[in-house]
Amino acid sequence: MKRTLLQLPLLALIVAGMAMGIVTGLARLGIDMPAVASERVPLHGPILIAGVFGTLIALERAVAMKALLSRTWTFADAAPVLGAAGLVVLLVNGATTPAIALISAGAAVLVAVNVFFLRRAPTLDVLTMLLGAVFLLLADIAWLLERPVHFLTPWWMAFLVLTVVGERLELAKLRAHGPFAQASFGVAVVAYIGALLLMIVDEGLGMRLSGVGMIALAVWLFRFDIATVTIRREGLPRFVAICLLAGYVWLGIAGVIVLLNEPAFAGFSYDAYLHAVLLGFVISMVFGHAPIIFPAIIERPISFNAFAYVPLFLLHFSVALRILADLGGVQMIRQAAGVWTAVAIVLYGIFIAYGLIRGRSRSRQSD
Repeated sequence: MKRTLLQLPLLALIVAGMAMGIVTGLARLGIDMPAVASERVPLHGPILIAGVFGTLIALERAVAMKALLSRTWTFADAAPVLGAAGLVVLLVNGATTPAIALISAGAAVLVAVNVFFLRRAPTLDVLTMLLGAVFLLLADIAWLLERPVHFLTPWWMAFLVLTVVGERLELAKLRAHGPFAQASFGVAVVAYIGALLLMIVDEGLGMRLSGVGMIALAVWLFRFDIATVTIRREGLPRFVAICLLAGYVWLGIAGVIVLLNEPAFAGFSYDAYLHAVLLGFVISMVFGHAPIIFPAIIERPISFNAFAYVPLFLLHFSVALRILADLGGVQMIRQAAGVWTAVAIVLYGIFIAYGLIRGRSRSRQSD
């Protein structure tokens, strides 16, 4: 039985969730959208972070476990299945107890998956990804216990940030960095996690100090990430490197924004902080990793071409525009930036779909 039997339907649900996340984001900016999108506006963040990205990363880890063990099915498959089921209920019925419980169960399995990988390879990069999954689970459980979403969002974002930097540390080891690289990475992660845990007793101070951790992680990535080497190559390696390095810039900017502004869980400065991370950093990471991860998930080659730079430019242009509009309090420009972000994501989706179709066609011709 082919592994894609499970993976293709899950990817379809992830794409549907991403589409809803885009339209709810536009509705949140005051742009007219279908009624169903307007009804789900309060769930814009949870749909994308807990639902879409939680399921996508769980699916990627499940594929990695099956490849490692040379099996068609493993217990890791439960994580994306539960996450996708929760996402469907979330989209259809809203933030009901069954939806949040399913998403939380998927996060719990993802934690177990990362524990499995840590036991096989007890390294700092795997530990960091495990800590990211733990933050996802803690945020989901707090959501189930009806804690305010604004409190949970920095923890949900920590799941994404720690997962990405853990993966980048794993690749950075290819450059044979010395003990200082590992130690400085550990200090940056501890600073970031410590600040987020401080939110339990002082929400504002903890969120503000998390900016120090984000800045430290961004500096580490610029100093040690292998992208500073692969950017000198041609084709896909250079594109991936540009996506990564641009994302690191936004991670550092987000840290500066949240550190320098008065603690707040609403308003323009909060919006700038959120979207510097979630669009500038996370979506740029998605753009960079998608040509590698998607072919692995669906077991199809991809054909890369320079068109990918068009949505990449639009993405970072729109993020810069949005943050400037946030800091200036200009609503009309914020709306325009949101539209350009949506266009960038849709165009990139078209690029990935076309690249997979063309890659499969070339593979058949070579056969």
